[in-house]
Amino acid sequence: MLIKPRKLKLIIACRANITRSAYLHGYFDKCLREHYPHARKRITIDSAGIEARRGSSAHEVVQHVAKLNGFSLKDHHSNPFTRSSIKRATAILVMEQWQKERLIKQFPFAREKTYLLMEYLWHGDPQEIRDVPDPTGKNTEDYRDFIDMAHAETERILHELARQNLI
Repeated sequence: MLIKPRKLKLIIACRANITRSAYLHGYFDKCLREHYPHARKRITIDSAGIEARRGSSAHEVVQHVAKLNGFSLKDHHSNPFTRSSIKRATAILVMEQWQKERLIKQFPFAREKTYLLMEYLWHGDPQEIRDVPDPTGKNTEDYRDFIDMAHAETERILHELARQNLI
């Protein structure tokens, strides 16, 4: 008898859920749609913010960058974390160490499923794991660095999930 694997639920998180996690949420969805269409029944992606207010739109710069990269964030609305959303998550991927610490302090039961984005399914040198800096209000180069990192990490994570037959 085959055992059907449980559906994965990843929550991507940053501070306000309007720049980094909003963009990554959209890009994960785009990559799943284009490269892993069969996996969409086995994984859901959501996003939230450690200090988010419900209902804010994605930052205008990442909305523009998303459009340039073939997807839209016009329907994105920020969400704060809830006890229920954390319980339903398979993994929570945060951008910065302080966010991981704050989330675990507020919701201790999230400890075993909360990771820095680069930490999740990482097989490289632990010294290479780093925070994903917030480009909001910064220059074009900071946004470019964020987008490059967002694309590389999304593709790495999805590839690893597929390699492990999780999606």
